Amino acid sequence: MIRFARLAAAAVLAMAAAHSAYAQPPKVLHVAYLIAETNFDPANVSDLYSNNITEEIFESPLTYDFLARPAKLKPQTLEAMPEVTDGGRTYTLHLQKGIYFADDPAFGGKKRELTAADYAYAFKRLMDPKGNSPNLWLIDGRVEGVTEAVAAARKAGRFDYDADVPGIEVVDRYTLRFHLVKPDYNFLYILAMPNIGAQAREVVERYGSEIGAHPVGTGAFRLAEWKRSSKIVLEKNPNFREMHYEAEPSADDPVSQRIYAEVKGRRLPMVDRVESSIIEESQPRWLAFLNDELDWINLPYEFLNMALPGGKLSPALERKGVRYIPDIETATTYLYFNMKDPIVGGYTPDKVALRRAISLAYDNQEEVELLRNGTAIEAQSLVPPGVLGYDPNFNVGRTYDPARAKALLDMFGYIDRDGDGWRDMPDGSPLVFHYPNTPDQLSRQFAQLWDKDLTAVGIRMTVETAKWPDLRKMSKLGKLQDWDLAWGADYPDAENFYQLLYGPNCGSSNDGCFKLAAFDALYEKAAALPPGPARTAIYNEMERLIAVYAPMKLHSHRRYNYMLQPWVLGWRKHPILHEGYKYVDIDLERRAREVR
Repeated sequence: MIRFARLAAAAVLAMAAAHSAYAQPPKVLHVAYLIAETNFDPANVSDLYSNNITEEIFESPLTYDFLARPAKLKPQTLEAMPEVTDGGRTYTLHLQKGIYFADDPAFGGKKRELTAADYAYAFKRLMDPKGNSPNLWLIDGRVEGVTEAVAAARKAGRFDYDADVPGIEVVDRYTLRFHLVKPDYNFLYILAMPNIGAQAREVVERYGSEIGAHPVGTGAFRLAEWKRSSKIVLEKNPNFREMHYEAEPSADDPVSQRIYAEVKGRRLPMVDRVESSIIEESQPRWLAFLNDELDWINLPYEFLNMALPGGKLSPALERKGVRYIPDIETATTYLYFNMKDPIVGGYTPDKVALRRAISLAYDNQEEVELLRNGTAIEAQSLVPPGVLGYDPNFNVGRTYDPARAKALLDMFGYIDRDGDGWRDMPDGSPLVFHYPNTPDQLSRQFAQLWDKDLTAVGIRMTVETAKWPDLRKMSKLGKLQDWDLAWGADYPDAENFYQLLYGPNCGSSNDGCFKLAAFDALYEKAAALPPGPARTAIYNEMERLIAVYAPMKLHSHRRYNYMLQPWVLGWRKHPILHEGYKYVDIDLERRAREVR
């Protein structure tokens, strides 16, 4: 009888568990990326889509209030904001106790607590020449001893991780202090970058060259599955500490106010899994959203008139309950020229004239109106709106002038010397513009516009097609003549954009290897000034040098047109943070009603 009672009780418990599991299925967020990832090693990631993932796994000391506009820093793994002393040259960080890494075999079955040494190690990984980190620019010339340590490592053929770096001081288990070369008003922003997220040395040493496939951090999520260039799955990190949705949305921002009211105080993260698919073509991406297979989408340009007739949400989408949240992206699209390339590179008047002619031949407005369907504004400066240092009154004059382009080419000897209808170099060799491109439809349209405009001024163009990760590798090695790219703000200051042309960043973020002493001097001068008119005036001088030497062709600042499914709560695109998956919640009941 007792045995029967126990069996009956066990059956009841099993039924209750089954019912509970049925009543509350896992919350799964479905998103799509336009371009394939490269890897998930924060020290060696510089592309947007890989950073989307690393920012969810690794935690920097600081982060941003998710709903505050303009962007506002706040502590992430610290007890409070850093103590800034010595006139802006010393930053002291006090870590929270009881933060743990996600479990990994490298830890031998033990819980591994975050310490100050883990951040020091993450900084040192940027310095290791063996890793050739594209993110060295974050600290080189900024933190004391970094430049010297890198030089010593190159000379010795190895980086000594056990050697002290004067500017990176581990005071005790939970205290880290940085000593800067000079006052730097932007170092707080560096402390919010995912690329310096804490890393455990034993994990990196265990996986070696494969560390990009084995990310282990203290963040809200951990990597559960990765099919390269196809699918990335994150799952909730069981070791993630107790954290709740807190934000300070502006009183005059009704969108953020409404979002905050939906999820205020809930424990983070709110979803159990994030499944990211790589869908390069616009049409299948849009159809996946319409078929409820994606939870949000930045509306592809081609479907603007269908989804937003007259600038308003279509009746069909409105009936479905889709949320439309437009915004301005803190990013700039541009084409860089490789300054080491034998055709377009160099600083002599004839080379400058060629780059300026190519830039003047390309019609930005046609790109904005036709290819981007009006969802952008033409860029007058490298710095986008919403970033400190942006000057809305700065103007470089006409950016599209094919007649002037032809005159420049004629004046400096770029004429048709062999009668084949195409211009040649002054020495008689072929003048060919090699345009790298990805194989998706929209990129092909950009290539067609470039080809049409350059043909109109007599310049022959060839298209070299490859996957984005392959082009990125070639770009970092200096093997591309030029490349159309976009740079989104890592932090909301103009310095983050001008570092793309700062000479010492050649080989890291300065893909075109532009090196101009006058520009570098202004960059360093601005870094020592607080935000204000004096620094903005220096930034304007830098913009004028960009216009004069034409190391890049500026294109546009894009607009977001995010569409969210009605069951998505708590989320809008942040101007600096990449995705912010830990701030998303899914209304499962609403999803069940809507998805049939």
